[in-house]
Amino acid sequence: MRLTPRDLGVLRFTVRHGMVTPDQLAARFFTSAPPALRRLRGLEAAGLLVRERVLVAAPPVVRATPAGTRLAGCDLAPASLDLARIAHNVALVDLSEELLAAHPGSAWTTERELRRDRMRSARAGGRWERQRRVPDGLLRLAGGTRVAVELDLTPKRSARLDLLAGAYAVDRDVDTVWWYLPSEAAVSRTRMLVAARGLEHLIEPRLRRIAASAPIAQR
Repeated sequence: MRLTPRDLGVLRFTVRHGMVTPDQLAARFFTSAPPALRRLRGLEAAGLLVRERVLVAAPPVVRATPAGTRLAGCDLAPASLDLARIAHNVALVDLSEELLAAHPGSAWTTERELRRDRMRSARAGGRWERQRRVPDGLLRLAGGTRVAVELDLTPKRSARLDLLAGAYAVDRDVDTVWWYLPSEAAVSRTRMLVAARGLEHLIEPRLRRIAASAPIAQR
């Protein structure tokens, strides 16, 4: 199979995020669903991608095979199929694409890339700080502001929220945190926690309701 620049883009996007859906690949790289599905089937047949339906009520997910991961050239390991994180991963890809579109000139670093870079730094003699929080993603705005992005699909206990807020309070690699929460009640509770710690300048709770979407791809 002769790979096109778009094929390599599909592989890199999939590897960087770990798991994506056919809908997300179609929206990013194709003009409509039919050509996207045809090319995905070709990449599957070439042994570079695998498409799996693991949850009845959820769209299939696409992952890169070891061969596809090597071709992507991202220096990341093949992603494992983590059933507990599928919904979060899919929602996070949608959020990252929306943020990039809303902030021209910005760049997104995935959690997988952040963990890779932190491990590289530790191996090069840097300090590995277990207490530091690795955000769900890092949005670097055109002006250089580094925004840690957190996405919660379910409300968290106050103790957990307090722990995460405290971790960001001492993180010099982050300028601000956009914390996306699933309900107005969760946003209100997190604002109270942030205010109690005097971190209004650092952490901004935001509402993010997750709507189910119908998949374009069926086996």
